[in-house]
Amino acid sequence: MGSSARRIRARSSCVLATALAVLAVGAGPGGAATPAPAANPAPRAATAIAKAKATATTEPVDATLGYRANARNDSFVTGATAAPPFTKAWSVDLGSAVSAPVAVGGKVFVVVNAVEEEESDGPRMELVGLDAATGKRLWPQRLIADNDPKATLAYGGGLLYTQTGRGVVTAWDPATGGQRWSRSIGSGSCEYPPTWYDGTLYTQDGRGTALALRPSDGAELWRAPLVDWGWSPVVVDDLGVWFGFDNASYQLLDRRTGQELRRYDVPDLLALGGNPIARGAGALWLRSDDVDDERTVAYDQNTGAVLRSFPADATPAFGPGRVYVAHRGVVKAISTTTYKTAWSYRSPRGAATVRLVAGGYVYVKDGNGKLVVLNERTGAVVWSYRLWAEPHPMENVLAEEDWRGWVNPGIATHGGRVFAPGQDGVLTAFAD
Repeated sequence: MGSSARRIRARSSCVLATALAVLAVGAGPGGAATPAPAANPAPRAATAIAKAKATATTEPVDATLGYRANARNDSFVTGATAAPPFTKAWSVDLGSAVSAPVAVGGKVFVVVNAVEEEESDGPRMELVGLDAATGKRLWPQRLIADNDPKATLAYGGGLLYTQTGRGVVTAWDPATGGQRWSRSIGSGSCEYPPTWYDGTLYTQDGRGTALALRPSDGAELWRAPLVDWGWSPVVVDDLGVWFGFDNASYQLLDRRTGQELRRYDVPDLLALGGNPIARGAGALWLRSDDVDDERTVAYDQNTGAVLRSFPADATPAFGPGRVYVAHRGVVKAISTTTYKTAWSYRSPRGAATVRLVAGGYVYVKDGNGKLVVLNERTGAVVWSYRLWAEPHPMENVLAEEDWRGWVNPGIATHGGRVFAPGQDGVLTAFAD
């Protein structure tokens, strides 16, 4: 389906360019974002900042809450304490593929495809809980889905949440691995985990519907139509619930009611949302991967106007005063004040993704199979470790593969350690 969507987007590139130009000057609905009210902007901004600070205190520090670290998908871990150089603390073989870890409260959790590569009876998605210091199992692995080709993981409010490819959302007790509740939202194309934020769980069904669930029992609080259908991570902050479908459409919904607050939509353009979205530097960042339109675009969080556009083949990550943009293996640290490049890192394989920004370091998944850690200030390589075998010289290496092995990839940090999935379903912990 991704190649079909790319062909449709390529045929409509002129439509997209026109829509972006209209959006940049603040046109109204119907192919552009609805402009924010102009009256009294300063108090509104101050109120938003105050609310953001209040809500931020509910997120644990020095913890990774799931895929791309947090509800904003900005890949930034507040208060991280891990510092390279690292040594291997432990490693465990968990099957054939391991997801982006959740690391919090002295524990690390992952979703795995427990089926070994030589087996052929389809994926077997399971939830695993480990002691972060030793790698010891907290409880027996819990079956999430048998032959359901996907499972994702997130944390919030003291519970773990999984969502399968067919749209079954389940809450788990991290202390015991016991199931609290489970409900089907009725879909067969869910690619990203739900998102917990300020006491509510948000998700989407892959077929054009957003949902808010009560974390205590899974009861539906609201549902709302989306401008497009397909794979979109749920990004949430105090401004609302964000959904983005590649660089063709996005929506902002009210957290309490699901009411649409703003929309950007290119007419007659299908976008499955295969490219993850992120919130950072006062903007919503969307990405397209057409041959002629390989870039990430920043849309102003308050007006919807286009702020910046950079060539990119991976989702940007964020740190204090920086946005990290990768394209054809070159990672650039760009100032969010001047938008000048402070430093750059070049992959020897022409493919790289920034997976985490934490504790003054930038963690890059290099296309050559290594985890590379850079100094956030200078870009110098301070440590690296091979997680995957060197790809064959003729292999086409993609910068960002977010559906490899039935899991969402990523790394985590917590309590002075870094947790990284590697080849053949091995999870490794590194300590400083």
